[in-house]
Amino acid sequence: MGHIHTGDGEYDYTASAYIINDNRVLLLMHHKLHLWLPPAGHVEINETPFEAVFREVEEEAGLSRHSLTFLPTSDLYHALKRDDVQIGIPLPFDLEAHPINDTHNHIDFAYAFRSDTDIIRPEEGGASDLRWFTIDEIKNLSPMPASIYSRSRYALELGAKL
Repeated sequence: MGHIHTGDGEYDYTASAYIINDNRVLLLMHHKLHLWLPPAGHVEINETPFEAVFREVEEEAGLSRHSLTFLPTSDLYHALKRDDVQIGIPLPFDLEAHPINDTHNHIDFAYAFRSDTDIIRPEEGGASDLRWFTIDEIKNLSPMPASIYSRSRYALELGAKL
């Protein structure tokens, strides 16, 4: 299925998962960008960002939706009254716009989860490396965008509260 793709210089929508387990965060070495990133990917046609993040985690890390617990940053998802035809979509903890190259940009919906397992299975032909890191290890990873460290730290702090 194709993702929601815009024209050159415009923004595509992506969703990323900051998954914690035993005070560690799951990151992968992206096979094309050669950066340490969380499991993530484009939001496909007829898919919400929240659905996309579960699909991407299953594809890239082999973690099923059932092994993940969403870490909410707001109680609005459960607090707002909705009619039968309206769907509440959990709020991401961060929204970020960033360029991928001169003609490709992303708006990323970042979600935090706790995994009940640390057993991961890299996608065939996907990430060149996939593993769990402590925040001190993440601080020293390179190459990695600065927001990956701050988002990872936030997910760990959120998980410690919930």
